[in-house]
Amino acid sequence: IDQDADQNFDATAKQINIWAQVDPHGRDPTNDYLCPGFAVYRSTSDTIQLVQKWGNLTRHGEHLQRNQKPFNELIWRPERYNIPKSEAKSLPINLFANGIVYFENMTDVERKDVVIAHNNCISGVEKKVQRFKNFNLWSLSE
Repeated sequence: IDQDADQNFDATAKQINIWAQVDPHGRDPTNDYLCPGFAVYRSTSDTIQLVQKWGNLTRHGEHLQRNQKPFNELIWRPERYNIPKSEAKSLPINLFANGIVYFENMTDVERKDVVIAHNNCISGVEKKVQRFKNFNLWSLSE
């Protein structure tokens, strides 16, 4: 990782509570719709309140069984839910690529700098395994 990217990822210095991967929402791979399952959470009272509220929203009511929409609402509109703002930032997409960016948009040269490729935006274990194999990212023997 280059020095600039490493400095940008210094969560302590920037007081960022949540670093999360940008998730393709509406097939736009560069928006600020964050993926809560591909994230780093700093344990602060604000973050704990957000996660507790998020859990409540996904267990009850209109957001039952859905997690990304309420997570993003809590991040970007905390005042609606009477919680403090948790500072959040997206992980650098060139280093932590989502499925659309890595598998559909990046060149082979760009892929060499990726730290983690999230094999999302595709359904089914077999399809995910095959996509990893197609890009030489699968090393387990069958």
